[in-house]
Amino acid sequence: MTAAVIHNPVAVGRAGAFRRACRYEWRHLTALRSTWILLGVIAALSVLSGLTVLLELDDRRTVSSPRVADVIAWTPLALQIPGLCFFVLVLATGPVSTDLVSGAARTTWLAVNGRATAYGAKCAVGFAVGAAVAAVSAVLGALSCAVSLALAEASQPAWAQVLAPATRFVGWMGCWALLCLALVALLRNRILPVLLLVLWPLLGERLAGAMLGYVPGLDGAGDWMPFAAGRAMLTDVSAYPADERSFAQTLVGSQLPTPVAVAVFCLFTAAVAAAGSWAYCRRDAGAR
Repeated sequence: MTAAVIHNPVAVGRAGAFRRACRYEWRHLTALRSTWILLGVIAALSVLSGLTVLLELDDRRTVSSPRVADVIAWTPLALQIPGLCFFVLVLATGPVSTDLVSGAARTTWLAVNGRATAYGAKCAVGFAVGAAVAAVSAVLGALSCAVSLALAEASQPAWAQVLAPATRFVGWMGCWALLCLALVALLRNRILPVLLLVLWPLLGERLAGAMLGYVPGLDGAGDWMPFAAGRAMLTDVSAYPADERSFAQTLVGSQLPTPVAVAVFCLFTAAVAAAGSWAYCRRDAGAR
């Protein structure tokens, strides 16, 4: 008779558990057909967005680097947030909401060795996916812009000057993905975070900044609002021609220098992510 072989459980360290949790989140995300459909739509729209750079040509058939950067970043100056955000909302709110709203969180915690590990993996994968989607979109948009300008026999912009705002756009989108999943963890709902993230940057923050302006000593508080700082992170007003800076400054709504704006938006994201971690790790999976 063959003796039975007993396998003793092998202890897994925190780093190993975290890597396994990240693989778990990645496989879960890539296994969904909707993920690939959405990424295909984003890729197609990124290429098409490059065609819109022709609308920015001036009388000399030239286009400035800030305007090209705005096109590549899905026009955050006009929309107040990059248009890509609305697509990433779908990708970023799913991992947490699926666990908490459906009650499957306990299974996830058992599979990846704890709540903190599960949340950390969701944050890591979420940030990476948001940043990677933005990076690929920026490359496709830049190539499309270059080809469109070449076919129209227009001058190419100074592409070296587009690199910095494009890099900030990639970081901004990674932070956006973190904000999405953290708010789902805080509110335990998928619809409310979407409404909040759409309405607050576009309307709520503007109203809040205007009201704070009437409070003595807080007239500059609007500059420090998180999404106003985020717009200043995406759009360097000082790079615009002198005759366009006033209008661009009005749309941005914050006079913070770009490095300070980057720090404010990243710190805000970190604070919301930490609050989401607290909520995710301390509440019961079935609680409402």
